[in-house]
Amino acid sequence: MSGTMIGAAQSDITPPVGVDLCGYGGRPGPSTAVHDELKAGALYVADGSRAVLLVTCDLVGLHHEDVASIRRNVASRTGVPAAHIMVSCSHTHAGPATRCVRYLGIPDEDYVSRLLEALVDTAAAAASGAVPGRLGWSRQPLNVGVNRRPRQTDKVGLGTGAEGVRDAAVDVLVADDEKGVPLARLFLHAAHAVALGSDNTMISADWPGAARRMVEAAYPGAVGLFMQGCCGNITCRERGWEGVESQGLRAAQAVAAGVGSQAEMPDLRVNGTIVPLALPLKPFPSVDRAEAALAAFTVHLRELPAEAHRGIRWMAEGAVEWAERILAAARTGQDAGSVPFDVQALQLGDVAIVGLPGEAFVEYALNIAADSPFAHTMVAAYANGNVGYIPTAAAHPEGGYEVNNAIRYYGLTMPRPEAEELILNAAAVALRELA
Repeated sequence: MSGTMIGAAQSDITPPVGVDLCGYGGRPGPSTAVHDELKAGALYVADGSRAVLLVTCDLVGLHHEDVASIRRNVASRTGVPAAHIMVSCSHTHAGPATRCVRYLGIPDEDYVSRLLEALVDTAAAAASGAVPGRLGWSRQPLNVGVNRRPRQTDKVGLGTGAEGVRDAAVDVLVADDEKGVPLARLFLHAAHAVALGSDNTMISADWPGAARRMVEAAYPGAVGLFMQGCCGNITCRERGWEGVESQGLRAAQAVAAGVGSQAEMPDLRVNGTIVPLALPLKPFPSVDRAEAALAAFTVHLRELPAEAHRGIRWMAEGAVEWAERILAAARTGQDAGSVPFDVQALQLGDVAIVGLPGEAFVEYALNIAADSPFAHTMVAAYANGNVGYIPTAAAHPEGGYEVNNAIRYYGLTMPRPEAEELILNAAAVALRELA
C-alpha cells in the first residue's frame, strides 16, 4: 500500500449568466440565473510506477479536439501519459453550449477557453496534492435510469419504457487516505441528466449535481465525482426540480451503501491504454432524396410563425444548413468517410474503466462488462468527446430519434451498424491488454 498515492481536486466551472444552454432544441432563450454551480473534478491514482487521471465535468459534452488539448496540457503538467487521462461529462442539459453540438446554442468562446484551462488546472491540482491512500469499489442497486425507446406499434419513439433493457446499478469508487480520511467518492450510473426540460433557463448540473452535493455533504472533505454511463437510450424517471432532488437523493443513498460495503484493493496497480477507431459512416443519400429533404426543411423554416422564439428558429435554420451540406456531399458522389472514436480503458487494481466518446446505448456497457477479464468493469459514455449517438446494430432498422434525426446536431451521417462490433472488439482488446 505504501506505493499507492491518491489525489483529488475540484473547481467551479459555472459559466456566466447569459450564455446559451445546450442539449435541447427550442429553448426560449439564454441562461437567466444560476440554480446550482457546475463543477469539474479530478481523481489521480498512482502505484509507484504509473499513474492515471480521471477528470469529470458538469457539461453536455466536449469536442474530441478540445479533449486532445486538455490531455496534452495535463500530460505536460503532470507527467501522466495522455492515454492514462480520461475526461468524462455528465451530459447535463442545463449546462453551457460547447463545441460538440450544433444548432442548440452558440458557445461562448471566452468561457470555453477558460473552461479548458480550468480542467487542466484541476487535474494538475489532484496530481500535485496526492497523498498515500487506498481505494475500494462497490456496485449497488439504483433505478434512476429507465429505457426511453419503447416500441409504439411499428415505431420506436422517445418515452419511458420501463420494460426496456437498462443497467439498474451504480458503480462506486471509494478513495481514502491511509488513515481512512475521505478523499473522493466517484460514482457512475446510466441515466440522461434531463430532469429539467427545455423550458428551463437556469444553469444546473441536474440530478447528478444534486447527488454529488449530497455525497460531499455526507463525507466532508471528499470530492464527489460523477461519470455518466451509457445512456444513449436511457432517460431519467422523474422530471422537474423535485425530480432533480429526489433522484439525487436516491443516488447519494446508493453511494453511501457502496461506501459501507466496498471491496478493498490491497494490490493496486494502475495502467491505461487507447484503441483508436475510425467508425465508418453511412453513405450520403441520393441527390433526389437530399433535394427533397432540403425542400421540406426550407418550407418548414419559411412557414414558422412570426412569434417563434430563437431556439425554434435555430433548429429550423440548422436543419436547412445540414440539408444543404448533405446535398452538396451527395452531388459529389464521395464516400461519407469515418468519424474518430477512441476506445480507452484504465486499470485501477481489479477494476477497469472503459470510456466511449459518444451517446452509447446501454447495451454497450452490459456487453463490455460481461466480456471483461476484470473483477469489475465500469463503462462511461461522453468520455473524451461526444460524436453523437452510438446505437446498437439492432437499433438501426428500428429507427427513431437517436438513429434518424439526432445526427444533424453532431455531423452529417450516422455510423454504420457494424460500428457496434468494432467498438466491442476494441474494448475487448484494450481490456485484455491491461489484464
